[in-house]
Amino acid sequence: MDKKEKIQSHEEEKVLVKSGNTEPVKFKEASNFIGQELKKNKGLVIALLVLGLGALIYNYKSLFIAATVQGKPIFRWEVTKVLETQLGEQALNNLIEKRLIANEAVSKNIVISEDEINLKIKSIEDGIVQSGQTMDQFLAQNGMSQTEFRDQVKHIALIEKLLQDKVTVTEEEITAYIEENKESFPEIADDPQGRSLVKESLQQNKMSQMYGSYIDELKTTGNVNVLVKY
Repeated sequence: MDKKEKIQSHEEEKVLVKSGNTEPVKFKEASNFIGQELKKNKGLVIALLVLGLGALIYNYKSLFIAATVQGKPIFRWEVTKVLETQLGEQALNNLIEKRLIANEAVSKNIVISEDEINLKIKSIEDGIVQSGQTMDQFLAQNGMSQTEFRDQVKHIALIEKLLQDKVTVTEEEITAYIEENKESFPEIADDPQGRSLVKESLQQNKMSQMYGSYIDELKTTGNVNVLVKY
């Protein structure tokens, strides 16, 4: 290649690549072209975005809209706002109590096994069936899923284990209860299994009565800071 050709080739490279910049000029020109076209067709771009958003909302409308009345939407945030107003305090209090109970159980090394939960669920389910309901009907009536029900059973089991050492039921109390309700329990005065069921029932009653003061104590010592007032 002679000197003239070298100079020509060097000039062509200068056209393709800016001095001190490795970005090709053609790429810059393409970017500028796209930017100019977008500016020219700004209305079209906005229309396409609106159409895309509309299609997204239509396809996933249940994520945004709870119902429609004569074509007018009731948005999910409206439902949430009403629920928070009506049930927010109760729901928040329940969550706080569950957290406090779980933390207290951890601090005392109390664990509920899956077998214990299954046994309690089986016992509850047997009672539900005897009352003439199915488990699915019971869950639907109480607005609970299987997972939520299982979680609630575990929560109650933790409460029972935390309080069981604080509750005492004497034989005298069992006998007195049977005597007071002998029309309902005519044959269990001397039946060990029957007395055991009565004892369990009395324990449950005592724990229910004690729970209020117990959870109040945990709230006092558990560093609870409520930031939202309903």
